[in-house]
Amino acid sequence: MQFSKEFIEQVRAGNPIVDVVGSYVPLTRKQNNYWACCPFHEEKTPSFSVSPDKEFFYCFGCHAGGDVFQFVQKIENISFPEAVEKLAQRIGLEIPKTDLSPAEREREEERQRLYEICDLAASYFHNCLTKTRMGAAGIDYFKKRGLSAQTIVDFKLGFAPPQWDRLYRDFRERGYREKDLIKSGLCLTKNGKTYDRFRGRCMFPIRDDKGRVVAFGGRIIEEGEPKYLNSPESPIFHKGDLLFAMERARKEIRKTKQAVLVEGYMDVVGVHNLGVTNVVASLGTAFTQRQAQLLRRICDVAIVAYDMDRAGREATRRAIAIARETGLKLRIATLPDGKDPDEYIKQHGANAWEDVIAMAQNVLDYRLDEIISAHDATSTDGKNMIVQEFIPEIMQTDNAITIDSYLRRLATRLRMNENIVRSEAQKIAKTQAKNVYIAPAGNRAETAEAPRVTPDPAEDDAIRL
Repeated sequence: MQFSKEFIEQVRAGNPIVDVVGSYVPLTRKQNNYWACCPFHEEKTPSFSVSPDKEFFYCFGCHAGGDVFQFVQKIENISFPEAVEKLAQRIGLEIPKTDLSPAEREREEERQRLYEICDLAASYFHNCLTKTRMGAAGIDYFKKRGLSAQTIVDFKLGFAPPQWDRLYRDFRERGYREKDLIKSGLCLTKNGKTYDRFRGRCMFPIRDDKGRVVAFGGRIIEEGEPKYLNSPESPIFHKGDLLFAMERARKEIRKTKQAVLVEGYMDVVGVHNLGVTNVVASLGTAFTQRQAQLLRRICDVAIVAYDMDRAGREATRRAIAIARETGLKLRIATLPDGKDPDEYIKQHGANAWEDVIAMAQNVLDYRLDEIISAHDATSTDGKNMIVQEFIPEIMQTDNAITIDSYLRRLATRLRMNENIVRSEAQKIAKTQAKNVYIAPAGNRAETAEAPRVTPDPAEDDAIRL
């Protein structure tokens, strides 16, 4: 999208750089400028300066600098047109309409209708939960899960009426077209009849990166399957591109430089409910490359805190593979007692949760523990299977220091001769066509303790001078 110079200057005038930067990082005024620790690199002493007179920012540490548009581009990792649009929306400035073909205009009009329907549906479900007798079952469920009234409002949680076509009839009476209700994912047709997709379920609105409701997840509270039902993909919803609650978690993720990835809607809501707000979840699907790239743009590390049942371990392994492909740094948190995040934080509190997150393992430590626990590490066959499974994990990295360190650790854990482990590693590296150097254990340089020397007072005086 292209904007006129006049529109860009209008957006710039409505977004003073101090206000915009201050919404991302805390600023302290010193004389004519404002200062902060740079959001673009690690530092303890503020070297990031914002000039209200020049409408310019500059970091004396990493040398990043520019105007308000360049700041938003860099901190959000978006293009210039996206930065202009974001800042225009910030001050309620309408985006100029560009010339569209008839087909493009039709698609855009359809998207706007779907946004409107989903937004209205979120209010519809929320009002059903909080203002009608039908929602009593949903309120009971959320209270049993320990959610506060404020959390229910913040996430705009809702309840879908149990009738087959209550939403369909109500929305049709409001003038919405059947084909738009179906395309939104709220309704579906079978045997010539149109009815509601979500019935008798607690509802979780799903929002895009601009905070617009685009889909829903629904949890059944009585007997029935599936336990969770999700909106199908639509012109405004692509589940592999979004993370649940990202619009609420983004600020804290940027602040802490880390995101916590959990499995379900209630895990996210339950943890947020106790004040821990850097937590998100994938949307009824395996962790995707697009989601990994989204996290990589705004944090240094993502911590996986999935359930430790079989499905959770498999999902963790898939997340590890995706993270390797995209370059996202990953750590794995293992919750004690095999509980899920919502149960754990409710039982032990936010401080215990933070302790678990702080002790999250790096990927290789986690995989070593997992592989060893899956086999008999005291038997010859078990040791062989552990070596054959774990060494390919080590070979995923090209870092010779990491490879050397984990081969030594593997030998120690299995109480094996280290040179034998390294010999097996060389064989596996050849079969995988990995060009890595694996030194024999005896060839590693050993550091000897330096001899103690009694200091000479005259030398001390010379050094002091």
